[in-house]
Formats: sequence, structure tokens, C-alpha cells
Amino acid sequence: KNWEKVLDQAACRADELSEKQAGFKNGLLRDVKKLSSDVVVFREAFQRDGPKVPGIPPMEAVNRLKQFKEKMNIHERKYKLYTEGEELFALPKTDYPDLMLTIAEVKLLDQLFGLYTEVLETLDEWKLIPWQEVPARMDEMTEKMDNFNARCAKMPKKLRSYEAYGDLKKQIEDFQVVLPLLQELAKPSIMDRHWDDVREITKSDFEISADFKLVTLIDLNLVTVQEQIEEVTEGADKQLKIFQALEEIREFWEVKEFMFKEWKG
Repeated sequence: KNWEKVLDQAACRADELSEKQAGFKNGLLRDVKKLSSDVVVFREAFQRDGPKVPGIPPMEAVNRLKQFKEKMNIHERKYKLYTEGEELFALPKTDYPDLMLTIAEVKLLDQLFGLYTEVLETLDEWKLIPWQEVPARMDEMTEKMDNFNARCAKMPKKLRSYEAYGDLKKQIEDFQVVLPLLQELAKPSIMDRHWDDVREITKSDFEISADFKLVTLIDLNLVTVQEQIEEVTEGADKQLKIFQALEEIREFWEVKEFMFKEWKG
């Protein structure tokens, strides 16, 4: 009797599941149809208002990419869920060519704008470094900029026509020019009179103090006066060598005079 009860319950559950299956299947078919139309609309919006629109500023493109990426992730999750449902009900898989194309383009653009954002955030962080800490962090900054430059150089050709790529490349190259200048200005040979020369060259009135930060020199756009700054730092090195040579001569004569007095006494 117990076995007969089990069989009866199993039959009832099978009937219930069959009814529910039909409901789930119909719901899935409706969801698939809606997603198919939604991704077409999404693709049109991406082409019309997305980060690929010519002429928009790089940061505007970054913001647009972020917004469309969030919407795309929602569509992609639905696509995976509905595909699993189609497998469960043994239905033919639905293709979403507009979604697949957008996913591929977003991943490609993410390489460019991801690096662009990383470079800007890194430069903003470095701008807050106190000037006295710059010499100790010079190797770190140089290595990181070399890494950025290598990643930029490996960008696919499709991305090199974007305004953001040109801006990114310029920012990296400009900072790679500025880094050696900063290293030169941080040397012991640079005295107050040399900072006066830098102020005159850059037409600025900054002051070297305890709270002096790297941002001041970065904002001076030293790359445009590179040769003049190099002349100042090279002159400072020569002056220091002359001073050190004179000190050695002075010490030599002081020792000699002392020895002469000792001998005479």
C-alpha cells in the first residue's frame, strides 16, 4: 500500500511539474523575445550615444563607456540565464549578434579607456607627493611610466584613431620627458639661485617650502621649456664641481699652512 501511495504521489507531482514546465517554458520564450528586441535598441543607443561617437572629449568617452558597460552586463547576465533555460527545455539557442558585437567592442574600448583612467589617477596621486620625497620615488615613477608606455604601444590599431589614444600617448611621453628634469632639479647642486632661474624661465612665483608638492612643477608644463631647464641644471652641476675643487684647494693650503707652522714652531 505504501508503494502504491508513492507511485500515486509521483504521478501527481509529474502532472504538476508538466503544468509548471509549460508555464516556465512560455515565460522563457517571452523573455527571450524581449531580450532580442532590447539588445537591438541597446546597440542602436551604443552607436548613437556611446564612447565611439567622434569628437567627444576623452573623459566624456570614459563616462559613457562606464554607463553602457553597466547596461551591457545586465543584458549579458540575461543572455547566459536564458541560454541555460533553452538548454534545459531542449530549445534551439537564440543568437544575439548585436549583443555579441557590443560586448566585443566594449572589451576592446576597455583596454584604451581603462589605461587612460589608470594613467590619470596615477598622475593625480603623484601630484600630491611632497617635493622632498621625489628623489626616493623617482625609480618607482620611471618604472611605472615605462610600463604605461609599453601597454600604450601594444594597443590594437583599431584604437589608435581615437582622440583618447592620442591624448594618452602624449601624456605618457610628456611625463617621461619631465621625469629626468625633476630628477635633475632634485639634485644637491640646485641652489636658491637656480630656483630663481626656473621661476624666471617658467614665469611663475612658487616657493620651495616644507609643504611644496610635485603638482606645482608638473603644472608648470616643463616639457615646453626642457632645454632651458637642462641648461640651468647642467650649469648647477658645473658650479658644484668648481666649488668642490676650490674647497679641495682651500683644504690643501690650510693643511700645508698648518704643517709649515708646526715645522717652524
